[in-house]
Amino acid sequence: MEPMHAGIRAAHLGNEDQRALADLPWGVALDEWSDPQYGVTIIDQRRGMSRHPVIFVRAGGRKYAIKETSPTAAEQEIASYQEIARRGCPALSPVGDLTVVGAPLPAGEVNGVTQYIAGDVGYCITRLATRVLPHSLLYQYPFTEQNKRILLIAIARLLATLHHAGVYWGDASLANVLIDLSKRRLLALLADAETVQIFPDPVSDALRAADVDFFVEALAWQSEDIRLARELPEDETILDEDDATFFQTTYAGLWQSPRQREIAPDAESALDRLSGGVVGLGTWAVRAGRASVEATLRPGWYRERLRDLVGVWIPHAYARRVYDLVLGHKWLMSEAAGYDVGLVAAGEDWRQRYHDPLVQLLTAYTPDQPLDYDRYLAILHHIWRMALHEHRIVPIEEGAIDYLLPKAG
Repeated sequence: MEPMHAGIRAAHLGNEDQRALADLPWGVALDEWSDPQYGVTIIDQRRGMSRHPVIFVRAGGRKYAIKETSPTAAEQEIASYQEIARRGCPALSPVGDLTVVGAPLPAGEVNGVTQYIAGDVGYCITRLATRVLPHSLLYQYPFTEQNKRILLIAIARLLATLHHAGVYWGDASLANVLIDLSKRRLLALLADAETVQIFPDPVSDALRAADVDFFVEALAWQSEDIRLARELPEDETILDEDDATFFQTTYAGLWQSPRQREIAPDAESALDRLSGGVVGLGTWAVRAGRASVEATLRPGWYRERLRDLVGVWIPHAYARRVYDLVLGHKWLMSEAAGYDVGLVAAGEDWRQRYHDPLVQLLTAYTPDQPLDYDRYLAILHHIWRMALHEHRIVPIEEGAIDYLLPKAG
């Protein structure tokens, strides 16, 4: 592959990306790329604290994140992104690495003769999706209580996903997260893989704790960074201890939820007890976790809450009943785990265990029709009754088939 210009020692890039990036001022310090003389379209210059310069640019109709580092580090980080992608974790998409010839650097003397090492500069290049927001937009993020929870849930999901996939981050913080709004829920992406370590199995408890603790500790300086950027009063706190506790609790529940694929045998009696905690089984209203005065909730509250918890939009007419299902599932999961797993973990598990497979089944069953939410709820109601009657957790496939099969008589 032909080099982009004489200063490039090596370029591990695809043809289209190489053409898009060819006219950038490689070899000039990234901090200087915003100078108009270089003609670089900078998406945003503000960034979080980083060991190395990082900028976001638009070139050839594409958006890129470019980090200036050593050639070896750039190559290793791209390899980490490639493996992270292979394991299905949300992260920046690797484009490639590039090395620019640098002036030799003195490295001491031997017998009075100055020794030099290569002063080459490496660039780690990743691609930004169309609707991924740079970290700088966190400085404009509306930090209401609800919005903070949405953001922290997304990052807790990311961290739990990485750990289950055997990826130890080593530098988990808001400064190293990008936000993807291309789906119907806020998705956090790992945006710095420099310190990543990858293992064949899920990350050990000690390393998981290290990642969580680092993120929580980083909230304090990140909060102060945002406060200063917004020129807010000294006594105003953007992210506090309650937010840190919420993040820790949310992560703990999400770490457990993928393991709760089957309820433990000693928890089967919970189904009987749950039947005593239900008001009006046909409407699925669960006492535990119900908002105290539902009539005061604004229209659309259940729909928005499900979007945040489960990541799907449920039609308004069905949202309250589906929300009740998630509450009941949270109760069952908590009984099995021996502690309150939290609504976030319950919502994640409920989506994987019930919502997604049922939608797939109904879509295959009636491929030419829109999703029938009356049937959707009727099947879930049927599964609920089977579970109570048989004192066991009924798999979605078994319950749905039992419902759909014609009954004798």
